[in-house]
Amino acid sequence: FQFERKGVLRYKPEAASADAMLEAAIEAGAEDVESTEDGHEISTSVEDFATVRGALETRFGTAEAAKLEWWSTNDIKLDEERAKDVVKLLDLLDDHDDIQNIYANLEVE
Repeated sequence: FQFERKGVLRYKPEAASADAMLEAAIEAGAEDVESTEDGHEISTSVEDFATVRGALETRFGTAEAAKLEWWSTNDIKLDEERAKDVVKLLDLLDDHDDIQNIYANLEVE
C-alpha cells in the first residue's frame, strides 16, 4: 500500500514541553511523537486514536487538530523540475470545490 490510515493529534508548542508530551503520549499508547518549534504532532493507530486523544486532552486540553489522516508509506523522490509539475497539479486539485483533502507521497530532492 502507498498510504496507511493513522490518527493524528496536533498541539501548539506551548501546550507542553517536548519531554512531557512524549511521556504522556507513550503512556497513552501513541505510536510516535514529533515536537518542533511549530508544535507537537502525535500519531496513533486508528484503533488507539480515541484512547490517546482522551488521555492527552485530559492532561493538556483540547488538541488544535485531531483527525484520521492518510500517511505515506513509500515516498517517491522527484527532481525539482518534475516536482514543479506535480505541485501545479496538486494546486489545481486543491482549488476544485469537490475535493476535500489531498495526500501525496513525494519527496523533492
